[in-house]
Amino acid sequence: MRIRSKLLFLVILLSLSLLVNLLAMGYLGRTVTRSSQIVQDVSVRQQAVALQMQAQLRDAEAALYRYQIEGEAGFATQFDYQLSQFSQEIAAFQSLALTEDERAWAAELALAHQEAVELGAELIALRDRQTADLQTMETLQANLASLLTGPVQTERPDDPVYHQAVNGMLASLREMFLTVNAYLASSDEGEKLRFSETAVSFNQSYQQYRMLIGAAATEESNQLADDFAALQSIGSRLIGERDNQQALFAQFAAVLFHIGQQVIVGEIQPQAAQNLAQAQADLNRTLTASMWISLTTAVTAALLAAGITIPLLRQMESGLQRLLRGADRVAAGDLSQPVPVAGQDEFNQLARTFNEMMADLSARERRLQARITEMEALRQVSLQLTSILDLNQVLDTIADSALSLVNAAEVRIFLGDAQVDPLQFGASAWRDSSHKPFPRPPRADGLVATAARTGQPQVINQADQHPLFNTPEARHWGIRAAAAFPLRLANRVLGVFNAALDDRDAFREDELRILRLLADQAAVALENARLYQSVADKETRLNDLVQKLALVQEEERRLVGLDLHDGLTQILLSANMHLNTFTALTKIVDAPSSAELSLAHTRLQEAIREVRWVVSELRPTELEDFGLVDGLRQYATKVAQTEKWKLTFAADLDASLISPGVETAVFRIVQEALTNIRKHARSEQVRLSLTMADGQLTITVQDWGAGFDVTRLGGENTRLGLLGMQERAALLGGELFIESRPGEGTQIQAQIPLAETAVHDKP
Repeated sequence: MRIRSKLLFLVILLSLSLLVNLLAMGYLGRTVTRSSQIVQDVSVRQQAVALQMQAQLRDAEAALYRYQIEGEAGFATQFDYQLSQFSQEIAAFQSLALTEDERAWAAELALAHQEAVELGAELIALRDRQTADLQTMETLQANLASLLTGPVQTERPDDPVYHQAVNGMLASLREMFLTVNAYLASSDEGEKLRFSETAVSFNQSYQQYRMLIGAAATEESNQLADDFAALQSIGSRLIGERDNQQALFAQFAAVLFHIGQQVIVGEIQPQAAQNLAQAQADLNRTLTASMWISLTTAVTAALLAAGITIPLLRQMESGLQRLLRGADRVAAGDLSQPVPVAGQDEFNQLARTFNEMMADLSARERRLQARITEMEALRQVSLQLTSILDLNQVLDTIADSALSLVNAAEVRIFLGDAQVDPLQFGASAWRDSSHKPFPRPPRADGLVATAARTGQPQVINQADQHPLFNTPEARHWGIRAAAAFPLRLANRVLGVFNAALDDRDAFREDELRILRLLADQAAVALENARLYQSVADKETRLNDLVQKLALVQEEERRLVGLDLHDGLTQILLSANMHLNTFTALTKIVDAPSSAELSLAHTRLQEAIREVRWVVSELRPTELEDFGLVDGLRQYATKVAQTEKWKLTFAADLDASLISPGVETAVFRIVQEALTNIRKHARSEQVRLSLTMADGQLTITVQDWGAGFDVTRLGGENTRLGLLGMQERAALLGGELFIESRPGEGTQIQAQIPLAETAVHDKP
């Protein structure tokens, strides 16, 4: 029978039992009503009041008892209501008292009522504290159980001693909670002893746990100790309050007994006993019949319910335990052991579904782990490929990666496009490095040529049955499966890599997927290597052209300087000599003519000096005669003497590491900087330094002259000199930095990289 069917039958049975009890209570109520009419007919008001008080005391005691057991707020309200009604009945009885004894009984009832009210309030408050403490204890127990089954238990999944200590604490927590509840229900002294033993058991397991985790306290261990201490304290308080509750309830029962038995029954009711004897007999018979009917029905229903519930609970407990153990195994990562199935009920159906889910999870986990491994391997390969720009290294990396990722016997790479040129051998790799066969060129109708021609992957499984590999020559190769993947980029085929197997007859789908991904990555890496090589070649040619251009420019400057020196300079010198002769031969000249003649002579001498300066700038002999350092020192000293500067010159470098082209560029940068100072700075102090560190030459030219605003440079005339210096530094792969402020001077610094191993001999 299914669980829901059993539960439905149990509900019907309990409903029938409740209906029978309701009918019995209806019969009892009708009989009580008739008996009350008899009492009224007899006109014994005191007996009626006594009966009411006795009933109210019983109801009050029952309500208080039910509240102590169940804690329902309605029972406390009912208790207060019954005692309030009892107080009214005392007042009514007092108003009917005619003798001193009756008045004394009324006063005694009032005192007992007050005492019952106080004891009841104290018992209700005590029961409320028990409820709150039980809730707190349950919360603490749940928190501790969650902490132990969560972060604490999963901290060391493979340590059996550790799990024994954690499970010991869990068992002690459950036992303690059950012991406290059992003592609250039965007040058995043995439960107190179990409570103490449970606390000792938990502390022993906790000490074992602390020894396992080490001396340093963790947040979980401190929380375990604090929460268990609070739990133990609440449990001890509940046990103590249960004892106090028993004593108070016994005192309350004694008060009610005194009121009901000694006062009402022993003193008040005997006076009207004879008048109510018959009514009590009828009422007793009715009560007895109703009780027997109710008791018989309740016992029968209870037995039937127990007969259904106990096996049902065992069945549910067994199913739940099997599912919980399965869930624990899944939580621990064990998906290999299914949940046992032993029937057709809902729990077994759930177990079947759970087993299917475990099988699906296990398969997904295996696939995911395989994908993660593949992706990690491909990521490492991608990192290697993107970090290598040398074409040969890229080819070797592709071959080695394909070999290791699919455990191939041999991998070969061919470059080129079969549509344009024949394929050329690029690289190869073998599993057995001791046996390296001679690289075989691709056959015109073979696997590699077909992949290159079609641009599509070619895969042959069970190669010994394929025409390409079942010839005597091909059988000698020992190939059992082969695949060729084109290295495609957009619509171009850059090459083909070919993988062969000798230990299995077919490629797996995951191996083919890896090879396709590797082919895509390899094509990009191969193209990057080619582009890098092309850019490097172009950069080398550009540097050669720049060097040649610089040499041509210097030669042109030298030729222009020679032309100026041999042509214009000589003409100006001849004109100056003729002007001197004319001045010496002409004796009589008026004052204006003499002034003009003197001015022309002065302008001619200035022109001669300027031409000589231009010739020296165009054709510096210091660099050719003395080298870079001494030549710059000679040149700067000559300019400083002419301009009356205070010059500071410093040089710390190995001139043998500087090529002639770099020397000329450095000399021109310094020359242009000194020319700018001469023309614009109006400085009295100049500093020139050359240093070399970490493969870099640094040239610094500084003055303390007029300065200028770097952000507001003027027109082309003011920028041409700076632009020329920046271009020279850039052609050498360096940078030029300019710092200047109006009135504070200017600093020009050029940083030029040098090849440390390239030693150039100067011509």
